[in-house]
Amino acid sequence: MPNVVRKDLDNTSAVLTVTVTRDEIKPKFDAELKKFRQRAAIKGFRQGQAPMDFVKRMYGSAIFGDIVNDLISNDLYNYIREENLNTLGQPLPVENQTMFSYKPTFDEQYSIDFEVGIVPPFEIQGLTTDQTFERLVIDNLDALAAEDLDYARKRMGGRSNPEDDIQDNDMVKIKSNELENGVVKEGGLETTVTLLVKDVKDEALKAELLSKKLHDTLVYRPRSIEDSQDEAKYRKYILGLESDNGQVIGEEFEGTIVEVSRVGLAELNQEFFEGYFGPGVTNEEEAIEQLKKGIAQFYETRSDAILYRNIQEHLVKNNPIELPERFLRRWLMVSNEGKLTQADIDAEFDPFAGNLRWTLIKDQIKDAFGLEVTDEDVRNEYRNKVRAYFQVELPDHLLESSVDRVMAEAKDLEETKSNIEADKIFKQIVTQLTIVEKPIHSEAFHAILELLSKNTEAVPEIDMDNDVIEAEEVV
Repeated sequence: MPNVVRKDLDNTSAVLTVTVTRDEIKPKFDAELKKFRQRAAIKGFRQGQAPMDFVKRMYGSAIFGDIVNDLISNDLYNYIREENLNTLGQPLPVENQTMFSYKPTFDEQYSIDFEVGIVPPFEIQGLTTDQTFERLVIDNLDALAAEDLDYARKRMGGRSNPEDDIQDNDMVKIKSNELENGVVKEGGLETTVTLLVKDVKDEALKAELLSKKLHDTLVYRPRSIEDSQDEAKYRKYILGLESDNGQVIGEEFEGTIVEVSRVGLAELNQEFFEGYFGPGVTNEEEAIEQLKKGIAQFYETRSDAILYRNIQEHLVKNNPIELPERFLRRWLMVSNEGKLTQADIDAEFDPFAGNLRWTLIKDQIKDAFGLEVTDEDVRNEYRNKVRAYFQVELPDHLLESSVDRVMAEAKDLEETKSNIEADKIFKQIVTQLTIVEKPIHSEAFHAILELLSKNTEAVPEIDMDNDVIEAEEVV
């Protein structure tokens, strides 16, 4: 008789009955018992001299369980491989599985029923060139590059302390005293408030500051510097109070401007270009182009991520793969070992199922186009990481030795492989679709990113590898 018998429950689940006989178990059991007797140190007997009946009585149950486990597991997974079953999760012993135990005479046979979840064969729909998707392209790169160049000039510029005026980008320190009824309060708070003029939210206060200079005085409300409603942050970052200070503070202060700090813009000369960009940039036009490349790369990565997400949603929607839902709910409960309640599983199941369908679609695309991650792919990725770290072109021998060292210590090796695979799948997918570019302003782009981030749901990770089922669960 065959060792495994299949009974379909529906299109997506089946029961596999695995049977092992006494004739299969006994030779392995006797051989293993002899080995155990020879090597085990059993108290009261010289090594290898314990009576066989004693060894069998003391350790036979454990040896029997190991042997039955191995036989059943091998038969089960050999059947799954030979029948090319696309199973999900792990086979689970059925809920009413009969328990059995070791007997010195052995039963004629032992059978275990396993429930398995199966994915029916499917063909991917919606992956054709008549499907059009938009890829967002930033249309204000020049303006962004100009802003970055100004920032670079500020970083490389000199700092000064002007005495005759205050400008929008100046940092101002105001030595301040708490007022009560228009006069300095006795025992009131004395503090120094530091602010960046352009960040002051109250327009009247900002205008007054811009009309002042070093050593001028003003009466103002520190709370109007920013519009945050967080009292703890106001007391800590504006008034400079310790968190445990419960002193009641008034709203009005009198202050004297004790310092004005201004960062000047660096001159657009060769010293600036080489100091900030390195060799190769000699003028403002080249600097703008260099900055645009970095900015474009930043947005291209995120634009690809948005495109990938849109394609993923499209393919999942157009491929409602039938899943063994009842089995998967049970599998989630068993595999999480009581960490999830039924209510948790019910709440998580829809996003989990969507993620699972996407995994199945990706696997089919990967197989259909023969996509794989090679060792050289992984080394190239780590070469790029090493180059990015040192930011110089290393000699080949130093580069390769650095890659060897990094890979030997890498904790993200599997994640790196997964990312490479995802990138290959994405690049293959877009060749099967029609992609059109849509210009968009960077502010609108960031609004889309923020919305997507808010709408992203946490989806439980799934392990598609079938681990060996321990027969001791039913022995």
